[in-house]
Amino acid sequence: MLHPVDPRRLHEVWAWVRDGLLRVIDKTHDDWIPDDVYAEIRGGASALYLIYSGDERIGFVVVQVWPQYHNGPRLFVRALWGEPHSLAAVEDELMESLRVLARKHGASALRMNSPRRWDAAGWTLKQYIYETTV
Repeated sequence: MLHPVDPRRLHEVWAWVRDGLLRVIDKTHDDWIPDDVYAEIRGGASALYLIYSGDERIGFVVVQVWPQYHNGPRLFVRALWGEPHSLAAVEDELMESLRVLARKHGASALRMNSPRRWDAAGWTLKQYIYETTV
């Protein structure tokens, strides 16, 4: 299901990933740009995994290992995107694949930010993030 992308070959899938990242930005209204994520992946701060259902590429996830605190490191989901209506059918398998990936990195938990609630998918709300300009 999750297929790692070698950072040296990122250019081969970048146009498709960049389009998905732009859609993530449209929903989150965040201030990063796809080029930031490209630099993170190439520099080793983030990792890109393509999501497949069978032989069909349906999405991607960008992850980062966050530092270890008292309960161990977290695997942070930097960006998660799928072709419209494609991830719902594989949600359980995707979550298990992310858990396996987190354990592989020694992480004690998965973390992510999202503009919508994920309680129904088994995520626990840990904090709200608010922002104001100064």
